[in-house]
Amino acid sequence: MPKDFLEGANRVDYMTDILIDAMDLKKVYKTKNIEYVALRGVTLKVNKGEFLVIAGPSGSGKTTLLDLLGLLDSPSAGKIIIDGIDVTNFDEDERAIFRRRYIGFVFQSYNLITYLTVLENVELALAAIGIPVWKRREKAEEILSMIPGMLELKNKKPNELSGGQQQRVAIARALANDPKILLADEPTANLDSKTGEAIVELMKKLNEEKKVTIIMATHDPDMMRYADRIVYIRDGLVEKEVIQNE
Repeated sequence: MPKDFLEGANRVDYMTDILIDAMDLKKVYKTKNIEYVALRGVTLKVNKGEFLVIAGPSGSGKTTLLDLLGLLDSPSAGKIIIDGIDVTNFDEDERAIFRRRYIGFVFQSYNLITYLTVLENVELALAAIGIPVWKRREKAEEILSMIPGMLELKNKKPNELSGGQQQRVAIARALANDPKILLADEPTANLDSKTGEAIVELMKKLNEEKKVTIIMATHDPDMMRYADRIVYIRDGLVEKEVIQNE
């Protein structure tokens, strides 16, 4: 597969302000004896530069939807177009290349490598996208400098940091590939309310200054107020949408 296969393959004519168009997404998980329907037909458009919150109770389908939009999994039915590219039927290798090109991930568990320093964790993410050795340190320090207070902690290891600091490192790592889309799944769930608010404020700043499109799943109403739009899902279906900050 050529490295530049995304340049021409699967492209469709598309409205320039729509970054993600998810159409009638369904996801069914099957085991030998059980069939569980996680999404029942979700249709969703996301604008370039939008800060979108996916809200709903546990088990509503928030994480499943983020997994599909982030190409961590494939839908059982429906279609996903991202930046004019139909990604619905990408195989595993194609999805991996697309993720490296377009998407950064932030999870509620920070997933940092405990024996590496802050700087080395970010460098590792840069290595994964093919940044040459000689350039990684400079680029990692540049990314950390974007996040207040992180550059001075570059030689610390994760167990020497607070939860909020670890999540900031996770955000820095997610920015390694200069993503167009940042997906955050309950990023404040393991943090106290003050620290959680600081994390979402940081993501809002990145959204406004770097024009990163952010999709955040949360059930915390205090974190929803930073969103441009909230999409509520329940039982695998869109229940309602609320537009904010107009």
